[in-house]
Amino acid sequence: MENTELRKKYYALNKSFRKKLIFHLGSDAGFFSEYNNMILAILYCLTNKIQFVLYSEDANFGYKKGWSDYFLPFCDEITNSFHKKYNFRDFDFLRQRLTRKDKLKIRVYKMLNGVDFLTQDLWLHIRDRNHENEIYNIPELGIINSSLRDACKSLIIMTWKYEAEIGSIIKNKIKSLNLPAEYIGFHIRRGDKNIEHKSTGTTLYFERIKDLNIKNIFISTDDYNVILEVKNDSYTHWNFFSLCREDQVGYDHEQYKKLDKNRIKEEQIDLLTSIDILSNSHYFTGTFSSNIGMFMGMRMGANKSMSVDITWQIW
Repeated sequence: MENTELRKKYYALNKSFRKKLIFHLGSDAGFFSEYNNMILAILYCLTNKIQFVLYSEDANFGYKKGWSDYFLPFCDEITNSFHKKYNFRDFDFLRQRLTRKDKLKIRVYKMLNGVDFLTQDLWLHIRDRNHENEIYNIPELGIINSSLRDACKSLIIMTWKYEAEIGSIIKNKIKSLNLPAEYIGFHIRRGDKNIEHKSTGTTLYFERIKDLNIKNIFISTDDYNVILEVKNDSYTHWNFFSLCREDQVGYDHEQYKKLDKNRIKEEQIDLLTSIDILSNSHYFTGTFSSNIGMFMGMRMGANKSMSVDITWQIW
């Protein structure tokens, strides 16, 4: 099912549900942590007949409007600033130390606006790892006897449609790389990701692809030292492509949040460009312990993606 048709069918199905969730996208974490959890939330709402509504006006990856800065809408969106203070991912919400008056405001808002759930109300249910073993059937969207990964892939296809200007910029960036028709995609994350999970050396990536007769590799990384590492004497028979700049020394989310809006836009477009290049690769290799790895495991599917660390799971 094509993207446009899928969005129309989803919109109609989503609007038919009586209960309603307002999901806050971009409240705190990196883009793919936010996006992956949005996909899980959409799937949870579909299986439990809950209407999914988006709030992203204050998204940390946005520069004007949030989600629609980069992507076409797929559901109803609201801009009420109430959600900036009272609607969060579960652990972010718990940090707010809400007063009794705050909690009363939340109850009144829900009652007056016909809202059943905010993000924190369903967060743990959305991310329950028992979903990894479930089979999904949403025939209206072409999801039939699907695993969690395959069901999420359909929802990625449905939501991943760029706004025209952004799509044109990304298309031109990809064109400028002069990529070969067939290549392998690596995602090698460094920076603050090492806090969550020990980084994996580049050698293991090459071991994973040793049986593939493809010598062109696109490397998505946030640390130019990775590019220097692979361009040594051991890998001279591979051709490498990357968008990584020489001044990049590893992603730091706290520093990212301090950037001005124009710089955030540039960084986000570069990220989305790299992701599209990875998604068009013959085969993807990365770390499923990163949110980009989790995303690629859904978007590429089990047959075209492999991890150098953990098995695919809700991360």
